[in-house]
Amino acid sequence: MSGMELQVRHLRVLVAIARAGSLNRAAGQLRLAQPALSHQLRRIEQLVGDKLFDRGPRGVRPTRIGQLVLARAAAIIPAFDELDRDFRGQQLAQGDVRIGWNDSALASDVFHSVRHLVPGAELTTRSDLSNSRLVTQVAGGCVDLALAMICGPRSLSAPDGVRVERVATEPSFVAMPSTHPLAAAPVVDLAELAQERWIVSSCGDGCRIVFREMCLAHGFAPRIAHDVDTLRFNLVRGGHGVCLVQPTTPEMPGMAIRPLAGDPMTVQHLLVWRADHPFAERFDAVRRAGVEAYDRLAAENDRYRRWLDNGVA
Repeated sequence: MSGMELQVRHLRVLVAIARAGSLNRAAGQLRLAQPALSHQLRRIEQLVGDKLFDRGPRGVRPTRIGQLVLARAAAIIPAFDELDRDFRGQQLAQGDVRIGWNDSALASDVFHSVRHLVPGAELTTRSDLSNSRLVTQVAGGCVDLALAMICGPRSLSAPDGVRVERVATEPSFVAMPSTHPLAAAPVVDLAELAQERWIVSSCGDGCRIVFREMCLAHGFAPRIAHDVDTLRFNLVRGGHGVCLVQPTTPEMPGMAIRPLAGDPMTVQHLLVWRADHPFAERFDAVRRAGVEAYDRLAAENDRYRRWLDNGVA
C-alpha cells in the first residue's frame, strides 16, 4: 500500500458501487461525475492492491477480493456511524469533557490534570490512532480535547480556530528480546537492525512513511513482519521481532529497550483544542501540567534519564 491508507470514506464508495451495480448509477447517487468515480475506484484498488469489481456491459460485480472488502465494510461502517452518533448526538451536561487520544504515555496524566483543572466534569475518552481524525473531531466539536502523537519534525495540520500545542518531543528507542545480541549494547545503531523482523503499528497519517524513510536513510528497507496496534511488547518478548517504543516505556521481563544512535526519529506529543472552547484557558493549564508530567516520567525512568544527561543509557 502507498502512504495513503484505506479509509471509511473509501469503503462507503465501494458499498455505493456494489449496491448500485453500475458506476453510472453509483455516481448519480454520490453526486459525482462518472469519470471522477472511476478515478476514485482505481485509487482504492491501488490501495488494496487488487481488482475489486469486474466491469461488464450489464454493470459491475464484486470480485472475490471485492466481496471480502465489502464484508468488512458492512461491519466497519456501522461502527463508525455509531461513533459519530455518540459524539454528535449525545447531549452532554455542562462541564463534561470528552478527550480523544492515541498511544501517548502522557494519557493518564492528561486525564488526571483535566479532572483536577475541570472539577466536577464527567470525563469520557475514546482512542483513535489517526491524528487527522482527532483534529477533525476537535474542530467539529465531537471531542473537547485531543492528545496526539506525530512522527518526525513535521507539523500537525489544523484548521483556523484549532490550537495545536506541543507538550514534549522525544527520541524513539528500540525494544528487542532480552536474548538479542544487541541487548547488551548501551546504544544501538539503526543500521545494525537491517536484517530484523519489524513489529510496526498500523497507524496512518504518515508515520509509516517516516519510519521507512528513516530506515532507508540508514541503508535498508525495513522488513515489516507484524502489522499490529496492540500486543507489540508480547511479540517482542516472544522473540518475533523488534519495534520502536517511547523512551519512557518501562522494561519488562524478556525485553530490552535501548536508545538509537543519533536519535534518527523523534515523536511529538501534542494537545489539540478549539481556541473558542469554554475551557480553553484550563486546557492551556493542562498542557503546562503535561509538560511537568513528562519531565517526571523521564526522571523516573533511569535509562531515559541517563540518556538525557549523558547521551548513553
